[in-house]
Amino acid sequence: MRASYIIACGVLFVAVPNAAPAQIGGLIRKAKDAATAKAENKVVDNSRLKPSANFGPELTAATLDAVLRGLAAAESKLGQADQLRSDRQRIDNEWAKSSSAHDKDREAYVYAKRKAESCQDSVVRTRGQAAQAAYVGRMQGDPAAQAKMVAATMDMSQKVAALQAKGDTAGVRRLMTDLAKAQGLDPKADSLVAIKSCGAIPAKPAWLVEEDGMRERSTQLDSQIRDTESSAQSAAVAASGMPARDYALARERVLHWSIEARGGSPIQRFGDDERELLESRRADIDKYRKALN
Repeated sequence: MRASYIIACGVLFVAVPNAAPAQIGGLIRKAKDAATAKAENKVVDNSRLKPSANFGPELTAATLDAVLRGLAAAESKLGQADQLRSDRQRIDNEWAKSSSAHDKDREAYVYAKRKAESCQDSVVRTRGQAAQAAYVGRMQGDPAAQAKMVAATMDMSQKVAALQAKGDTAGVRRLMTDLAKAQGLDPKADSLVAIKSCGAIPAKPAWLVEEDGMRERSTQLDSQIRDTESSAQSAAVAASGMPARDYALARERVLHWSIEARGGSPIQRFGDDERELLESRRADIDKYRKALN
């Protein structure tokens, strides 16, 4: 027996002539330490995992298929939102380019517009004050005219209220114009005099009209993006055929597994059969990573 042991040792040292006994022992200890550390870490990790039952029942082939249908529907909605976002970005870029190209033109237009508006307002206000003062002067010396105007005003108020109830804004403006004329005011005539005195307010140039349309379209797209993204979850639930709460829990199980499968920290415990099922559908799950995350 001793001779056999010696021969065996001799064979070992012949086969590994450059490995000293101390080195071999060190390698063995390192392997043991690594195995021990791995086992200890596994215990610590498992102790921190949330119980499987916290996230509903374990996934089956049927429930996983349902979740995947839901994720496909959500992914489609998110894809639509991305396309809308791309459209909005393109429009915003076009608006920025136009705005930069017409910077000087915009300053000139705004200046001319404000100048004309200020002048016209001043003319209309001055004419209105003069007409109002003349009207008050006439009323002060004519009680019969005062009573007639009070009655006309009360009647006008009732008619305006009836038109407002119908939503007839054009009719309201017409009656108010008639009342103003009865008091010596003539907005249309005042406006014509103001334009003649100050010049017309400049019309919007074509590039500015186009920019306004861009801003309006961008705002509309923002709303559509929000609506599309917010509808992704309801579309997912409908496509899954599951109750909303059941779908949310099942989806969360898939999410937790996906995080762990991509190298993230484990979150919950999974059954062996469930892990095997999820691993077998890894490619299908990865297709919907955007909707899942």
